[in-house]
Amino acid sequence: MSRPEVGNAEYIKGVPHPLPAGEHVLWEAAPDARALATHVFHRRLVALYFAAMLVWWGIVTVEPVLSRAFAVGLGLRLALTLIVLAIAEVLARASARTSWYAITNRRVVMRLGVVFPMSINIPFSIIDGARIGTFSDGTGQLVLTLGKANRLAYIALWPHCQVFQLTHPEPVLRALVDPKGVSALLVNAIAAAAEPNVRIERTGERGDAPAESMTTAQPVVA
Repeated sequence: MSRPEVGNAEYIKGVPHPLPAGEHVLWEAAPDARALATHVFHRRLVALYFAAMLVWWGIVTVEPVLSRAFAVGLGLRLALTLIVLAIAEVLARASARTSWYAITNRRVVMRLGVVFPMSINIPFSIIDGARIGTFSDGTGQLVLTLGKANRLAYIALWPHCQVFQLTHPEPVLRALVDPKGVSALLVNAIAAAAEPNVRIERTGERGDAPAESMTTAQPVVA
C-alpha cells in the first residue's frame, strides 16, 4: 500500500505530522464498511427485530388485511424499518470513511472521528495484551488491553472500543479484512521492539467471534 512521503519523512494517511526518525509504517488500512454495518451496528439483528415486530403486528391487528387502515399501518412500519436500517448503513459508511488504522514499528495509531477527527497513539509500552476475534464472514477485530495506568476516553474511541468497558475502555481495530494477519504482524512488531515473551492463546467465545489473546510475560518497553 502506497504511503505519502516528503523527502525522507513518512506519513500515516490523514495524520499531518510525519513519523519520527527511525519509525516506519508496517501496516495501515481502513475498517471494512460492510463488516462495520453487520458486526458493529448490527444491521442483520435490526432487520430481524423489525421483521419479527411486523409479523407480530400482522397477527394481533384487528384491521382487515385488505383495508386502507391495514395498508397505512403496514406502510408506516416498513418505512420506520427502512429508516433505521438506513441510519445503521450511513453510520457504518461514515465510520469506515473517516477511520484509519496503522501499525508502526513502535505503536498503534487510530485516526478516528466523523465530526471531530483525531489521532490516537498507542505505544507498544502501554499494551498489556490483545484479543483477536474472527467472524463467519472472514472479517474480525483486534481488541487491545492497556495498562491500568493508561486510560483513553470512551467517547473519543466509540465505536472503536469494547461496548461495556466504560471505566477502562479497550481500543478495538474493527472490521479487519485479515484479522489473523494483522494480529500476527502486531505480535512480531512488539517482539521486535522489545523482545517480550509474546504468545497467542484461544480464550473462548466473544459473541459470534472466537477470541484469542496475546499476552506479554513482562512489561513492554518501547
